[in-house]
Amino acid sequence: MAFSLVTIGYGSLVGLSLGLTGGGGSILAIPILVYGLHVQINQATIISLLMVATIALFGAGRQTTSRNVDWQAAFLFSLSGMIVSPVAIFFAHGIDSSLRLILFSILMLFVGFKMARNGKQQSPQIKIDDLAPGQKVAQTIKMGLGGAGAGILSGFFGVGGGFIIVPLLIMIFSMPYPKAVGTSLASIFMISLTAATGAFIKGISIDAFLFLPFVGGGLIGMLVGSALVNSIPEKLTKMIFASITITLALFMLIDN
Repeated sequence: MAFSLVTIGYGSLVGLSLGLTGGGGSILAIPILVYGLHVQINQATIISLLMVATIALFGAGRQTTSRNVDWQAAFLFSLSGMIVSPVAIFFAHGIDSSLRLILFSILMLFVGFKMARNGKQQSPQIKIDDLAPGQKVAQTIKMGLGGAGAGILSGFFGVGGGFIIVPLLIMIFSMPYPKAVGTSLASIFMISLTAATGAFIKGISIDAFLFLPFVGGGLIGMLVGSALVNSIPEKLTKMIFASITITLALFMLIDN
């Protein structure tokens, strides 16, 4: 019982970060699972993927009711990511766990510093249907490449890739931050679910008694994060998340 409460608590931290950042928070799941709950990296990857997919779907559903999800943009991102992510997880399975954790730490440092340096980006929203045919092709290519990058990260590290998707949605389509967060969640669900399917095909199993309370806590955290995303300043959210991410990354690098 005590272990379940701890697991729920850890899951709620990931869900809260996911709800506030639109996916960047999922990068916290791996260090929490590996160091907090002592899960092997291969199993931690698939638990993270399934948790991210579940919470992202839940969050996207809630954000859809607030009209904060552009499903067309989400699908463009997801299509290439869904193709790439199962391939990435096949390659990742045979890599030494310490090396994967070191690479993951470097990724966390990159995400943390990138989020800390990014200022608020806000401008009038651009709709896909309003673009000229040539512009539509260029935007679709950019979205496809972004989705493929998210798919690689999803399959290799078990993260949703929202830290790639959210900035691209803002830069390419000038989406307001809350809408970019909601759209990112929809895309993350599709990519993560495909990557998790690839992991099951590879033969990686999970501990259901650990997974269920972890996801349950994540859903609670997502509820809180989704409710707060419009009321907490974006700059403050990013700075808190960046500080936590960088601290964890440095710890993992030292440990490995």
